[in-house]
Amino acid sequence: MRITFLGHQGWHFEQGGRSFLLDPILEAVGNGAVRLPIWPRRRLDLAKFEPLDAVIISHEHADHFSLETLVALPKGCRIYISDLSSLAMTTAIADLGFRVERFTALSSFTIGGIRVTVLPGLYNTLEPDTYALLMQDASGASFLTAIDTVAHPDIDAWLAHNCPRRTLDNLTNNFVEPLQALLDDEASYTKSRAIVARHMLDFVQKFRPQRAVVSGQGWSFAGAQAAMNHAFFSVDNRWLTQSARDLAPHVDWFEGIPGMRFTLHGDTVSVDQSAALTILDSPSREFSPRARQGQDRSPWTGVTNISAERLQLLKEFVRNRYGYLLEAHAPRLMERLYYLKCQGAAEVTPTFAVSLRNGDSRCVFELDYGHLVFREAAVTAPPCAVGFEIWAADLEMLLAAQEEVFMVYESSVRTWSFVPEAIEAATLIESLMWFTPRYRPKEFLQFYRSRLAELQAKAIVAAEVR
Repeated sequence: MRITFLGHQGWHFEQGGRSFLLDPILEAVGNGAVRLPIWPRRRLDLAKFEPLDAVIISHEHADHFSLETLVALPKGCRIYISDLSSLAMTTAIADLGFRVERFTALSSFTIGGIRVTVLPGLYNTLEPDTYALLMQDASGASFLTAIDTVAHPDIDAWLAHNCPRRTLDNLTNNFVEPLQALLDDEASYTKSRAIVARHMLDFVQKFRPQRAVVSGQGWSFAGAQAAMNHAFFSVDNRWLTQSARDLAPHVDWFEGIPGMRFTLHGDTVSVDQSAALTILDSPSREFSPRARQGQDRSPWTGVTNISAERLQLLKEFVRNRYGYLLEAHAPRLMERLYYLKCQGAAEVTPTFAVSLRNGDSRCVFELDYGHLVFREAAVTAPPCAVGFEIWAADLEMLLAAQEEVFMVYESSVRTWSFVPEAIEAATLIESLMWFTPRYRPKEFLQFYRSRLAELQAKAIVAAEVR
């Protein structure tokens, strides 16, 4: 079994003259208007790979599920997806003419002589459709990638019984510190590194790898957002790999570099470079605490001002609909707000707020917990205990199901909690769950189809030019 690292969390598997892909990204992360160049930059030559039988897409986040990449793939291959993927994703892939196969926990399937076993992880609100995957071949070689999951205790036991000693494991650097924390707290990046080091040690303790390759964190910002490259990536793979070598020296660690190819046979591994990737110049992402000074959260869309008419529609959504959506999709947040109301904190209003930012103005709405409606907050009132601020243009885009909400949350949304002992700021991410494809499959399918039509039209034009 030969495995080529494609960058970020993409992999190519070869066995017996056949091959398949896992989470491939051609050039950029993102299905919406904003696309983040893959980093380090490289060009894939799919024609240099063995004939392609299948593609596995682990889950629906845009750094794994790429519409642009799907359009470029041969339509004869099968697409394997999680049975927890949304109806929008499943239907959009089928629309392209692919045969869609859905896999479930503890199931197995074989592609070109490689057996793939699906292993569940701990439930994750942000990634409820993700499983870990174990690849095995006839020589006894094995490769385990947890992708974005955290190991479940039952899976530790399953691996100990069925595959206790693997040839190579994959540690994903999946930690993303929202930009706001990096801007507001001088020590946040050192805390981030401590958190990631703890995750790494937990990975070592649970999976007991003998060899591990580090992947993830493989994108950069461009255009007006390029300054974020020096402020956002506080835990890069080079730092993590070196820290892993220092803290867990009994494991043989590899820093994943695009084009790195692992040949696995039984318990042995050899490493060389694939000819199917061309490495290109990449922007610098060297983290600098000073780069954070004076930065603000710019809108994800790049649009700081929308018209009064469009803003009014957003205000009506917040006033009349958003409270009911919180009740349905943010149960932990609503429970903690309930107990907060019972504590009688006089210095804050014990409720949730939404601040809409448009140009130089802000309009703040506070939740009436009983009626589940938002009302415009008086300037002289005590501040709401918890809440978030979002640019109006960004909220408008999310309402139209034209972007992945967590990409916007990490880079452009400001959250606050004046009562962290009762409600941590991280809990507020629940307030955005309704904007995901899991709960809005109809709207996202409409967007996916529109985007696919654009990509297919571009592909036809490009083919005619050639």
